[in-house]
Amino acid sequence: MNRKGGSGKSTLCRALASAAAARGETVTIFDTDTSRSCLHWMAAGRTAGNWSPLVEVVHSLDAFEITEAIAQIYEQPDQEHLVLIDTFGGGAEAQDMLAIAAHRIVSPMMLSRGDLSETRETASWYMNLRGRVDRPEELPGFSVILNRVPLRVSEAERAVAQELFAALPACEAFLSNRTAYVRMDREGLLGEIAEHTPNRGLATHVLNAVKEAAELLDEIDRMIAAPMEVA
Repeated sequence: MNRKGGSGKSTLCRALASAAAARGETVTIFDTDTSRSCLHWMAAGRTAGNWSPLVEVVHSLDAFEITEAIAQIYEQPDQEHLVLIDTFGGGAEAQDMLAIAAHRIVSPMMLSRGDLSETRETASWYMNLRGRVDRPEELPGFSVILNRVPLRVSEAERAVAQELFAALPACEAFLSNRTAYVRMDREGLLGEIAEHTPNRGLATHVLNAVKEAAELLDEIDRMIAAPMEVA
């Protein structure tokens, strides 16, 4: 979740889905944006032959429908099942419902002053949600994930990162500004792209992105398993 459009929510979902699928997990992505970007991504990946039967994208604008579908997933015997919700920008009551249904809320953020401001607003929404629910201790934890981090971070970007880590809970792992993620957004799952890339050098770059996303997914898994901290 992030109130700001273009913060990288869809790219984050696709990268995490790619990492999970590469290690044999089932993945369901709920696409709640009217643009249907993740749904179109699945169609493009299937057309290109860069898809896996382990991954399914479901488009829905109905929070009730999504929470019911998630409850049905929880009832299934397969426990290696990653559920991702790619939320829309802005704020609405539907986002409250989706947050309550989650095990972790992650907010992607690029290293800009504007992104930091919007991410702070998202964190404020989360804290306000804790005041609106009957059992705030049952809400999932909240973390920020740095997205599209450049290889060389400028002084201004470094200052934004320092301010972020001082103010909000943030993951140590992050997504770099890699061309592999651009390919992923156009062509499908990272692991499948690597498998069908004949140039081994290019395939290695894609696999490095899979590894990076897997490290982030591992950190999210650890946070879900640990006692919840308050943002």
